[in-house]
Amino acid sequence: MQTSSLVHPMKNLLLPIFALLLMLTAACHKDPVIKSEGVNLRFSTDTVFLDTVFTTVGSSTYTLKVFNPEDEIVIVDNIRLNDPNSLYRLNINGTASNNLTDVEILPNDSIYIFVEVTNNLTNPGQIVYEDQIIFNNKGTSQDVKLVTLVWDAEFHYPDRFIAFGSTLIPYSNIDCNDVWANGEKHVVYGYARIPDGCELQIDPGAEVYFHNNSGLWVSNGGQLKIAENAQAGLSDSVLFTGDRLEPFYEDSPGQWGGVLGGIFIDDGARAIINNTVIKNAVNAIRLDSAQFSDQLVITNTSILNTSRTGMYGGFGSVEAGNLIIANSGLHNLYCFGGNYRFRHCTFANYWSQSTRTTPAVVLTNFLDVQNSNGGTTRFVRSLNNAYFGNCIVFGSNTQELSLLEDETGGFNYQFNNTLFKLNTIVDQRGFDVTDPRFSLPLVNLDPQFVNTNQNNYALDSGSQAIDQGNITDIGPYILDLKGNIRNTPDLGALERTE
Repeated sequence: MQTSSLVHPMKNLLLPIFALLLMLTAACHKDPVIKSEGVNLRFSTDTVFLDTVFTTVGSSTYTLKVFNPEDEIVIVDNIRLNDPNSLYRLNINGTASNNLTDVEILPNDSIYIFVEVTNNLTNPGQIVYEDQIIFNNKGTSQDVKLVTLVWDAEFHYPDRFIAFGSTLIPYSNIDCNDVWANGEKHVVYGYARIPDGCELQIDPGAEVYFHNNSGLWVSNGGQLKIAENAQAGLSDSVLFTGDRLEPFYEDSPGQWGGVLGGIFIDDGARAIINNTVIKNAVNAIRLDSAQFSDQLVITNTSILNTSRTGMYGGFGSVEAGNLIIANSGLHNLYCFGGNYRFRHCTFANYWSQSTRTTPAVVLTNFLDVQNSNGGTTRFVRSLNNAYFGNCIVFGSNTQELSLLEDETGGFNYQFNNTLFKLNTIVDQRGFDVTDPRFSLPLVNLDPQFVNTNQNNYALDSGSQAIDQGNITDIGPYILDLKGNIRNTPDLGALERTE
């Protein structure tokens, strides 16, 4: 009994101590804080590129990591695919769903989203299939793009960046001495770059599709050869165009070509472009400060529907024949210094997407650039030589040729047997075609192109460009762009055959 009387008081003492400890613990514990405002989540990538999808095989599973950068819990109101009928499938942090609400992400933590695509992408008009994962969070909306190649094609997407001024340019390096063969399709995101000492050969019949702000970059020491030995009119053309293949985009300008241009040929690079159709770019070809006389040799090629300039030469070096450049928002051809020779070329600008006040062809030896003080700085680069023989420079504007000279630099040009669209008031032209640098000019005679709305620049029966060329400027171009023989040569890239 005595022992029992000692134990019970101890029990009575422990109970209030235990209760006190529980109270202290509860007082120290705080309920988790949930973020009440929208949060900018971070993602492991802004675009998920899924591999090629064949009609009998689905894609691999790709992983997107979603980060919560806050010190509080974030509850994402909704994560979903943009297209409710999407062929993509999501697993959001362990839950298989394409539309999930109230997804919790702990402070400074992350969740995983796994992405797949089904195997019935059989639309014959699509080369890429795209959708978006949408993240809505208390008024904040973000997205991550999903891109899948549909056709049996090679996907070139960027894995590195290079700074160009204040702009980062995404690019990937092409395998050295790669060949893009007849029948192959290639899709380019960012810039596909030909590295120093490497060559890219593109065979007749290959097709190259570019995403928005994408292009082909021939870097210093690199070389591009497109259909090098193909004969005019007798081989399948190589196609360069945007990756939107719906009918609306068939001839829609400005679909591809980033800050460097569509096809950028660096100063220490060389390119041969033959038997090619290049269309729907922003700036189709851009040439930089040529170190070689054969920087670009371009033949039997059409450059169509560029929202700005078909070919821009910043002290470029070009040999061209059987070339059509047509329908540009600013200029078909802009030459700022350099060396150029164009024979049997057609420069036709009937741009109708907006008001165009600029001429089809500009030759200049200076460039005025606005500086940080609000004034302009003039850069002068000599136009060493610009030769045009048996060409057409025409369009819908009053004047389609501009010659801009700074007397401190060289400015040498020659036009032989060329048909021009020029202002009928000589004093407003800025030059006189009686100058010896114009030999047998044809001014404001109608070339009668067959159908400019359909980019058909063949000469109709009444064309005044028929039989107006000289024999000398036929040179190696005995066949026109379509493979027709020139005897008494017509002007431009296409010979009248009837």
